[in-house]
Amino acid sequence: MNLVQTDVTTLLQRLVGFPSLSGEETDLVNWLEEAVNSTGLLKTERYGDNLVFTLGEGDPWLLLNTHSDVVPPSPDHYGDPFDPVVKDGRIYGRGTTDAKGCLAAMLKALLNLADSGWKPAGRVSLAVTVCEEAVGKNNGMAHLRTLLPAPDAAIIGEPTSLAPCIAQKGLLILRLITRGTSGHAARIYGENAIYRMGSALQKLEKLTFDIKNTFLGEIKITPTTIEGGTARNANPEVCSAVIDIRTIPEYEPEAIIRAVSDATGADVGIISERYVSVQTYPTERIAQVCKAASGAEFIGSPTASDWVFLADVPVIKIGPGHSPQSHTSNEYIEIAQLEKGVAVYEQIIRRYSSNET
Repeated sequence: MNLVQTDVTTLLQRLVGFPSLSGEETDLVNWLEEAVNSTGLLKTERYGDNLVFTLGEGDPWLLLNTHSDVVPPSPDHYGDPFDPVVKDGRIYGRGTTDAKGCLAAMLKALLNLADSGWKPAGRVSLAVTVCEEAVGKNNGMAHLRTLLPAPDAAIIGEPTSLAPCIAQKGLLILRLITRGTSGHAARIYGENAIYRMGSALQKLEKLTFDIKNTFLGEIKITPTTIEGGTARNANPEVCSAVIDIRTIPEYEPEAIIRAVSDATGADVGIISERYVSVQTYPTERIAQVCKAASGAEFIGSPTASDWVFLADVPVIKIGPGHSPQSHTSNEYIEIAQLEKGVAVYEQIIRRYSSNET
């Protein structure tokens, strides 16, 4: 496939054809590396299955990033999830929205500029990373941050309907534990761990935080699973519940954990605090560039992304596709959004790397 002559819809269909589940991206990465190298337009670096394509050299350095992996398809997925279908102005298939549409649009934008002879002031890179969707596995961006210097600014390619996302909620996962007295259900008169958990969850439901974020709103707390007891006729000695908390930058994880502990009276354990809440000031140059290029207002995002591994860098999350389509059984992207995504990314790259606003 000649990537310079290929349109973005055809490129996306080719990318979707690879069943690149988290940890299984190698075939896609091998193909992509060879296809980009054959253009002779970009410098290629490979770190494991993470690819970095670069145009130009020196500083400032603008980094574009999106991921090559997808979540597993559901059993009732629309058609074959890895045999994309074009219908009614849409491309259906796993990863069309999250986030191979962003990958196709970012790559086409960079290749279009390179093929036109445009030269950036400094350099522009596209990092295509692995294992974004699999929490706890070898995240590609986390790995790259140990190998490469910090960029001057970054763009995270995730579906935002091409609105510049300036803030992103974090994810804090806690485990609540309540304890009771073991014994036969017919005789025991001690504490019941399940009753205690019920009381703790009622108190948790009433917990509020005073501060709201302009773009993200308030902290959201959701109990997601609960386990307790060992037999139908035994008083439960232990009950545990998993709590999903979507955080905002105004509160450190320690403050949230302390508030949950004080409110519930339960023992609190940390399952994950890896995904911190992040935010870029609207006055940052990359923010102003993205707003001008997209013609849209700033938004906040409730979903996590690899932005957390660039928390020390001015970042905007922006990409074609509508976020509610991510991971759905009929995942699709509108072709008009995809094509507009190429134009928006081109404008972002050109404006930032040509000292334009």
